[in-house]
Amino acid sequence: MNNRTTLYLLMGLALAAVAGRFWSVSYRSDWDSALENHKRSYKIIWETSDDLAVRRENAPKSNEEFYFRAHFQAQAYDPAQMGTIDVKMRERSQKNYEDKIFEIEFQEGDAGFRRDQMRAFLFNSELLMPRVRTTTLNLQPVSQDGRGRKLDTGVEREDLWKITKLNFRQRSPVANR
Repeated sequence: MNNRTTLYLLMGLALAAVAGRFWSVSYRSDWDSALENHKRSYKIIWETSDDLAVRRENAPKSNEEFYFRAHFQAQAYDPAQMGTIDVKMRERSQKNYEDKIFEIEFQEGDAGFRRDQMRAFLFNSELLMPRVRTTTLNLQPVSQDGRGRKLDTGVEREDLWKITKLNFRQRSPVANR
């Protein structure tokens, strides 16, 4: 081989090496971005499966009234700190579905509750029990002097509310027979 042929051969190998490097760098960046996307996807899947495991653990073990009473009382007592409640359940059946309606009565009297307490109670009651939704929520501001006197515009009041009526409903489909 003469020098010219060797030079052309080495230049060809150098060009092939440069092209191979550019190809491998682009392939690696594609692989890195795909890896990051998969990590994010697996993290979302992991969080969803953990959430489902918690919901399954807290899912009703029976359809009896006692279980629902215990659920609502636990949500009112522990996270929301709203005291004890009384739960009345009634059932209503239609052609395609069956409803369980829960009427909640608070035993705190006229003390009133803050909005964050009510939010915690409603959120946890609906989240941890499948197909339970709030259907009726009537609030009334608690007045300082005990009367229903209307406050002047612009006057600040305490964040205390009385729940006059609260109903939850669990709707379950009825199997076709």
